[in-house]
Amino acid sequence: MKTQRISPGNRASQPRKVSFRIIQTTLIVSKQRSPLKSFKPIAFLIPFVTSTAFANVVGPVAQNFNPTTSGLDFVTVQSSETLKPGIVNLGLFLNYAVNSLPYFEDERRHRLEFKDSLLGLDLNAGLGLARNWDIGISLPHILTQSSEDGSGSRGEFDQTGGTEIRLNTKLRVYGDDTGGVAFIASTNINRIDNDPYVGDGGGPTFNIEAAADTTIDKVAVGGNVGYRMRSPGSKLEGSIAEPLKNQIIGSVAASYHRSDLNTKFIGEIFGSLPAEDNDDNANRSLSSAELLLGAKHDLNTNLALHAGAGTELAQGLASPDWRVYAGLNYTFGPIFNSIVPSSPGTPAEPDEELLIQLETEQTPAGPVDRFRAFAIMFKFDSDEMVGNYRRVLDELAKHLQSGFEQLIIEGHTDSIGSDQYNLQLSLRRSIAIKRYLNQNYGFSLKKISAVGWGERRPIADNGNYQGRQLNRRVDFKVRR
Repeated sequence: MKTQRISPGNRASQPRKVSFRIIQTTLIVSKQRSPLKSFKPIAFLIPFVTSTAFANVVGPVAQNFNPTTSGLDFVTVQSSETLKPGIVNLGLFLNYAVNSLPYFEDERRHRLEFKDSLLGLDLNAGLGLARNWDIGISLPHILTQSSEDGSGSRGEFDQTGGTEIRLNTKLRVYGDDTGGVAFIASTNINRIDNDPYVGDGGGPTFNIEAAADTTIDKVAVGGNVGYRMRSPGSKLEGSIAEPLKNQIIGSVAASYHRSDLNTKFIGEIFGSLPAEDNDDNANRSLSSAELLLGAKHDLNTNLALHAGAGTELAQGLASPDWRVYAGLNYTFGPIFNSIVPSSPGTPAEPDEELLIQLETEQTPAGPVDRFRAFAIMFKFDSDEMVGNYRRVLDELAKHLQSGFEQLIIEGHTDSIGSDQYNLQLSLRRSIAIKRYLNQNYGFSLKKISAVGWGERRPIADNGNYQGRQLNRRVDFKVRR
């Protein structure tokens, strides 16, 4: 089917916008030019056909690969874990999808012969605001496309750039670093002009989801279920597609962490169903499901590399024949406050406790007090202490001055690096603390033992930045 460009008179004063047009059974939708100057300016087009429309899992038409802004645990599926106060995650993901653009079926419901591909970009940022609460923003873009003409009609883009703005916030109501329950609220702000799926005067989309997860040995499993509340406008003049209505959304995921490889292997299934009937849009095209398999490899303690592939499980908008993706997450902080848990795995308010007494254990040799310190930090690949170590060791010294038989210092690391290297590094750091206690407080070296456990006794997930931060700790045992 040949098409020719039609310039609408009522848009003459807005040269950066392209209006939709109808050619036989094809409806074309336009979008605004991206504010990113490096993108080549072409217009954004999406065709539709009589009694056929498409729904997406998240976001605008032709996009349903949406990495989380926190960078925790999975790829697109939310866990209950939030970024801890002051922790920042930055993400950049590319995904290449084949046969994901809208296509038109004949009366026998057969796919017509044409091929297409899309290259998308997601820019993400997440920030932990307070205990069990974080926020995030996503800026998805279409970078390039290619398509081959065939019989019938199809959709395509002719302008690259940003397609929407996604904002989200997550609040955990129960749990710790091994699992829990959280609620996520998000909104999709569409940047596409004259979108028949939004309609004339349509507003943002709002999403409410519940996330639950747990950890069984080294396997984390999670699931999301939610409701998408659209704010459709009136049907566009000449459109053969109705604005989309509300949807039910859901997903499941599992991951397995290999600490010896610094790699987490991830599998996900995500999809959506119409929550209410739409007279002009077939339910088949309003439903979608996709399978994703991938891996997250920690290049160092801050930087992680993602890669994987996916395919459709049920045909729907943006469910491709196949998809490949690659991405980076860079996490750092805290940029405010301190991450000093008041109990294992629980973030605390700033300066709440620097030395945590875990318990007093009764042994045949007498009572043993167990303490934990997260604020004693070390320079990279070094036993030189930094951070609030003086205040921590001052508190420990006050406790020891009442008398003790033996002090055991246990050093721990995260899983980055070899097991043998981490054992030696943790031992060197324990010895540095032992030496400091002797030189600054006069405690006898004979009554202090230094032990290094390396990465062998983690208390949090070594598969993400803030879990590794908790695992880099020092434990003390005081025998009286």
